[in-house]
Amino acid sequence: MKIIRNHIIILSFTALFIQSCKFRNTLPDLRETYGYRDTKPFGGAVAFAILRNAYAAQQPEIIKDQFGENYQWDEDTSSLYFNVSRNYYVEDRDAEALLDFVYRGNMAFISAENIDTVLLNKLFCKQSAQNNFFTPREKFRNTSVSFTKGLTLYADSFSYFYRPFDHSFAHVNGSYARIAGYNDAGQNNFFVFLWGKGRIYFHCEPRAFSNYFLLTRNNHRYMQQFMRMLPENPENIYWDNFHNSKNFGGPTPNSKFSTFGTLLRYPALSKAFFIALGLLLLYIFFNSKRRQRVIPVIKSPENTSVAFAEAIAGLYLSKKDNRLIAEKMITYLNEHLRSKYFFSMNINDPAYDDMLSRKSGVPST
Repeated sequence: MKIIRNHIIILSFTALFIQSCKFRNTLPDLRETYGYRDTKPFGGAVAFAILRNAYAAQQPEIIKDQFGENYQWDEDTSSLYFNVSRNYYVEDRDAEALLDFVYRGNMAFISAENIDTVLLNKLFCKQSAQNNFFTPREKFRNTSVSFTKGLTLYADSFSYFYRPFDHSFAHVNGSYARIAGYNDAGQNNFFVFLWGKGRIYFHCEPRAFSNYFLLTRNNHRYMQQFMRMLPENPENIYWDNFHNSKNFGGPTPNSKFSTFGTLLRYPALSKAFFIALGLLLLYIFFNSKRRQRVIPVIKSPENTSVAFAEAIAGLYLSKKDNRLIAEKMITYLNEHLRSKYFFSMNINDPAYDDMLSRKSGVPST
């Protein structure tokens, strides 16, 4: 019980320490969440507001499930699907459902740094090999994106100060695709794919639709110019929030920083924390059992009568007092006769032999 009490005290102080390690964060949250309510630098609140204002009569519907699990748009023929997320990973059925949706005459816009090859391979398109999590990111600098000449009415490029726009498409299907935009290195980062009666807009720089980028100078015109490519009166407007929730698991407070929240923010740290916590619980569980003392080996009792007799005999023999030994033996014999035959006559009595013979049943001669 003492061990359990000590461990409980240690865990309690650890929990209090973690909860008390909160302080004001001096830096903004730079995670690229792109949530439609996120007002962080790389949230999607401004993009969502521009989309909503562009279609004031038709409010966007927030989608919180995978594309293949939504059946409300099976009959749509002129609707708009809009997605801005860090990663756009889909299953095969989602890719097929998206292509069927566009084929009927609907429009789909997908802006993500990493677009699933399950979808791109169906259209014979491919992103550049640099688009992976292990490529080192360049340092901050002025970077820009631009439309293909003839599509923009405001400026040739739109820039801001941050990590460079370095994502691009390595190959597009020239039979059905039209390049619509570039990064400042001249690489294709935006193209339109004609599919059936509709179109799919693939864009691999979602930071161009972040709050930070759109609020820098006149960069909001970048999205306004893009909106000119979309239908004027779509039947329905769908804003996909499923992939953002899947990537980041919901919003966190902007104003405060939590040590425990930081551990959970990064996958490697969160796994290490929970593994350490699990090991600690296992240690407490197995060491909280009551420890039993070593059971001593109990020896079987020994017959000490013989040893006692030998010890006494050795004592008398060492003195060489034979007379005394004889007297003790006679006394022992008399005691034996008294206790067994209830015979207590003096050995010098003439009737001793006859009485002893009758008591013991042994002839006297």
